[in-house]
Amino acid sequence: MRGNIPIPEIPHGEELWLMVVITSVRERRTQQGKLFLDATARNTTGSLALKIWGETLEVWKEIKPGLWGVTGRLEAFQDRSQFVVAEYRPITIEQYREHQGAEPVLPRAYTMDLETLTLPDFRERVGPQLERSLKLGNMRFEQQQRYLEDIAAEEERCYQLGSLSAASGRILSIAVHEGPIPGIDIGVEQIQQERVFGIDQDGNEQDEKKSLLAFLEFMKGFDRETDELVGHNIVGFDLPFLFQRCLAHCISARPLVDLGEYRVQGVFDTMHQWWLGAKRFVSLDDIAWSLGIESSKTATVEGSKVFDLYQAGRLAEIREYNLNDVRVTRKVYERMVGCFGR
Repeated sequence: MRGNIPIPEIPHGEELWLMVVITSVRERRTQQGKLFLDATARNTTGSLALKIWGETLEVWKEIKPGLWGVTGRLEAFQDRSQFVVAEYRPITIEQYREHQGAEPVLPRAYTMDLETLTLPDFRERVGPQLERSLKLGNMRFEQQQRYLEDIAAEEERCYQLGSLSAASGRILSIAVHEGPIPGIDIGVEQIQQERVFGIDQDGNEQDEKKSLLAFLEFMKGFDRETDELVGHNIVGFDLPFLFQRCLAHCISARPLVDLGEYRVQGVFDTMHQWWLGAKRFVSLDDIAWSLGIESSKTATVEGSKVFDLYQAGRLAEIREYNLNDVRVTRKVYERMVGCFGR
């Protein structure tokens, strides 16, 4: 039996063994109710989908993310290759290093959050848009009341709400925490770092296009097969907004994930996970409160005050708030993975 050959060179149907980092394990059942595990593994040569049938689990017992030696065969199923595992044993990092000649390639979690502002030129569009909406009878009753009571105030309110769309808004800052995937402990300290694109450490604003390019460069090693993008409503807001602004700047950038998938691979959305996958709304602040996690909001800084803080030149405070949102999201993510798994 051959062993530890590069993953891209694994032949179909031949029994062999590999040393890998298993990054995720999910319990599944066939339509007939037969138990199996879907797992994802990687080593220095590439990534691999694993399948472990229930009868194998009965012999070899629990398997969880970490360092493992696996024996099995590569098979094809519905035009997809998967390594069907017959045996598995935990291995040490020393064994992995000896056979791979390198450190384990561990999956990374990129927790992110955006702060956005309305484009200045959008102000010229707001007045005519509201006037047209009123004449055509398309304005909601509550908005019609506000508009007729104070046109200027309603125009300003709608202008500031323009920050919620990439067609009328732009990115002010992108905060990112890069760190390990929770639940994978191989006895090695993993590097964690925070980055902010758009506002530097001295509170100076950076050009949006340059910030987007710097962010994409930072994320060039992202692998949606094993890594995760983490955020609160990241599927509904942050990721679409980010790449829509790339489009606005003619930046050629392939989106990091496919949001059209039923279950988006490579993404952990804390808002959806709160609802166990349902697409319903809950604020990050409410989740944090319920879990006993300190809020990122203060009496002077929160999302609705970003515009006023920007007008006052208090960009350093916006930057710190953006980072605090990411820190809170990371804590929520860790709690959810610890309780629900991945």
